Amino acid sequence: MIKKINHVWLFFTDRCNLGCGYCFYKYRTQSQVIALKTFENILKFVRPMAPMEFVFSGGEPLMDAARLKEMIAEISGQGLNRYMSVQTNATLLNEELMEFFLTHGVNLEVGIDGDETTTQRNRPGIGPYYYADIVRGVNLVLRSQGPYTTTMVVHPSGAAKLFDNLKYLAAMGLKSIEVHPAFLEVWDKAAAGVFLDQYRRACAWELKEGRHGLIGRGYSEPSRGAWDLLSVPSGKVLANWLLLSFPEEVRECLYLMDFSQGPSGEPLAQAGPYFKALQEHLAGHPNCSYRSISNFNALQAVKTPPGRRYEERVRAYIDLCEQIEAIDHKIMGATAWQP
Repeated sequence: MIKKINHVWLFFTDRCNLGCGYCFYKYRTQSQVIALKTFENILKFVRPMAPMEFVFSGGEPLMDAARLKEMIAEISGQGLNRYMSVQTNATLLNEELMEFFLTHGVNLEVGIDGDETTTQRNRPGIGPYYYADIVRGVNLVLRSQGPYTTTMVVHPSGAAKLFDNLKYLAAMGLKSIEVHPAFLEVWDKAAAGVFLDQYRRACAWELKEGRHGLIGRGYSEPSRGAWDLLSVPSGKVLANWLLLSFPEEVRECLYLMDFSQGPSGEPLAQAGPYFKALQEHLAGHPNCSYRSISNFNALQAVKTPPGRRYEERVRAYIDLCEQIEAIDHKIMGATAWQP
C-alpha cells in the first residue's frame, strides 16, 4: 500500500529547554523520548524504501543528544539515508556535537527569528542568556563550514519586521533562510498584508543584492508525490508536521500507524478514510508543492469534529501560503522579477 516516502521525521523527544509561544508542537508531555525498540521498528519498515531523507526534531533534539547520536550512527551505518538533518535551537550545541554532525554529514537546521527583541517576543521568558546561546550556536555552525539551513518564523505581531530581521540574519553570515508564517496564529487580512509586503521587499532586496538563494523556497517547489512518515516519541505516525500543531484529540483521528508494538505498516482503523484521501490527493497532484501537501493535511484536521474550531485560522493561513507560493514561483521563473 505504501510505496514511496519522502521524509522520515523523527520527533523523537518532546522535551525542550525553550518556550516558544508559536511552537507547532505545543501539545506534548515534556518528558517523552522514543524507545530504541520503537526506533528499530521504524527502520525495519522503511528499509525496503531506502535510501531516504531523515529529519530529527522535537522538542529540542540536543536535550537527548545521546539518543540522537545513537540513531544517527545506526541510520548511517546501515546506509539508509541520502540526507540527514537535525532541527535545533542551537542553544546546547558544542564542539563535540558539531564534530559528530560533521563526521556523519548531518545538516543542521537552526531556528532563529531575527534580532533579540523579536526572539524574546516570540519566546517569552527565555531571557538574554538563551538568546546569547542561540547566537553562539549559530556562530559555531558557521565556523564549522558544515551544511546548514536556517528557519525564521514570523509571528503576526512581528510581521512588520520581517525584512529587517532577514537582513539582520544575513548580516550574521547566514546564507540560507527559510521564512515561514507561524501556523495556527491569527493571520487576519491586515497581518497577512503586512507579511506579504515585507516578503516582497525581502525578495526584491535579495535579487538586487545578488544574493540569489538567500531565501529558501524548497516548500514552494514541486513535490515528488510522496508522503512523510512522521513519528512522535510514542511511535505513533502522522503524515505531515503541521498535524503536530493540533491537540491530541485531533491527532487521534489522524494517526496512521503505531510502531510501539512492531514494524507493521498497516494503517490504524480510524485513519482509513483520511489515509485514502491522502493517497488520492498525492496521486492526483503529483507535482504540487510540499507546502500544498502540508496545507491539505491541515484541512483534513479541521474536518474532524474536534478540529473544526481551528478552521478559520487554518483557511487564513492557507490563503497566505498560496500568496507566498505565487511570489516564490515568480522568483523561480524569472531572473529579473520585480515586486
